[in-house]
Amino acid sequence: MARLNSQQLNDLSNELAALAKQQSDARLDEVFIRMTEQEIKAFDLRKERISKIYVILNEHDAKR
Repeated sequence: MARLNSQQLNDLSNELAALAKQQSDARLDEVFIRMTEQEIKAFDLRKERISKIYVILNEHDAKR
């Protein structure tokens, strides 16, 4: 994978922040309202994407 430019890093950082907020909100809501199957799937997809972003960012940092 090629080095990321500053815009790509910024985009990934913003996506990561948005996904983390959605995950946090979903966890808080789960305390009061049980997640539907669709919400559980969305939660799991966000979790996978968050993991992928961390891998991308770690690989980028390793190349520095």
